Order: sequence, then structure tokens, then C-alpha cells
Amino acid sequence: MINLTINGKKVIAEDGATILEAALKHKIYIPNLCADKRLRPYGGCRLCLVEVKDQPRLFAACSTPAGEGMEVITETPRLRKLRQTVIELMLVHHPLDCPECDKAGECDLQDLAYEYGKPEGRFLRHRKEAASDIRGPLIELTSRRCILCGKCVRICEEHQGRAALG
Repeated sequence: MINLTINGKKVIAEDGATILEAALKHKIYIPNLCADKRLRPYGGCRLCLVEVKDQPRLFAACSTPAGEGMEVITETPRLRKLRQTVIELMLVHHPLDCPECDKAGECDLQDLAYEYGKPEGRFLRHRKEAASDIRGPLIELTSRRCILCGKCVRICEEHQGRAALG
């Protein structure tokens, strides 16, 4: 067992647990999109970046192992600004047509955009429209909605053993 502190709260994590797993076990929220318990840690979306006391850089909570005595901070002005920028970049190629989407109201990206993002960002002028890519009877890639989190590619590779999307 590992003892660490997250936002001033002492928590215990299983050996080998990531910072994100330790936080979630103790009901401490850290935003994330690419983390999935079915997949190996990836750290691609960068939303789960956290500060660790006495460390100059940021750490991806979903891929960083929890360490004994570690002091983690999940919300600071620096992290909030970084998350706003990450969400803004994700929305560059993702249309803001939530009312038309079948995930509206049950979408993690939508929730994060309301919390951190801006509906009209400084990068939107770079948006490129892309057509859907039908890969077979069961797979249609709608790249105009892709936020490059890597989940679908990793599911195919890690669970199906095929690089059908990557």
C-alpha cells in the first residue's frame, strides 16, 4: 500500500496504482478523457496533468504511478489555464453542434467544455471539415468529431489485436 496526499487529503493507494486511480478511489476528481480502465495508461489527452510538490514539471495522473509520500495538487490557476487551452485545441476540429449529437447531455467532452472551454476559441479559424470514412459495415469514422484522444485506436489494437484505425 502507498500513502500519498492529494489536495491535502491523505489517501492510500494499491501498489502499482496511478495517481488518477488513487484519486478516483477516494472520490477526488481529476479531469480526463483518454483514461479507460480497459486500456493501458496513455496520457495522451493531457487533461489529467497535476502538480507534484517539489517537482518542476507536470505529471499525467493517468500514467504516473502513485509514489510513497507524494503530495499531489489537482487544481491550480496554472492547471486550469492549461486545461482551458487543451479543451480549446480539442474543439478546433470538433463541431459545437451538441443538440444534434446523440451523446448530447451524456458527453464528457461537453461537460469539460462547459467547465473549462470557450465555445468560440482562438484556434477555430484553422478548422478543417473532413468527410466520414467508412471502413466496413461496422466502422464509420467521423473524423470531424475526433479529438485525438486515441481511445478507439487503442481499443482496436489492445483488445482486437488489429490496427484497423491507426
